[in-house]
Amino acid sequence: MRKSSWLIGLGSALILGGAACLAWQFWLQHERADAQRHAKEWLDRRSAVPRPAPASPVRRGDVVAEIDIPRLQVSVMVFEGDDLGILAKGAGHIPGTALPGTALPSGSGNIGIAAHRDTYFRPLRSVHANDVISLKTAAGTSRYMVTETKIVRPSDIGVLAPVPGRDLTLVTCYPFFYFGSAPERFIVHARKVG
Repeated sequence: MRKSSWLIGLGSALILGGAACLAWQFWLQHERADAQRHAKEWLDRRSAVPRPAPASPVRRGDVVAEIDIPRLQVSVMVFEGDDLGILAKGAGHIPGTALPGTALPSGSGNIGIAAHRDTYFRPLRSVHANDVISLKTAAGTSRYMVTETKIVRPSDIGVLAPVPGRDLTLVTCYPFFYFGSAPERFIVHARKVG
């Protein structure tokens, strides 16, 4: 009799725990979608009248761009910062890299953007050379063409260096299907074409 009661209690606890996990995931999805929608509305209002890049410094959490990769059906808002809080709601502009929307000659800046491999950047596993990437900011829209992909160690920050022909770098964890903290990074380099 005790064993039966114990199993019923364990089963009930597992069901409740599973329901709580599902509810938490639905809440996170709702929060992500809400953050993306508000950021897109803000950027659409700001870009309706193109203006130069902001004179005031960009702060953590500010909307800086919208990245679009049509062939992969990727469209995600980019916020300033690359910490877990930022990456939970969208892609993040990596501090210390060129800021999207600034007019820089080729080779003098490299925009770094990161996102999670299991959310916004999962489709990058299918990216090819010559794929087009659009980056929309309040100053207008720029187009980039993928030049190469590579897999590096997390400590290899040289991939973010400003190099001629490397105007945009996308970063996500690798392998794409991996349980836990991924040991490597998947890098996409692109050059500005318009």
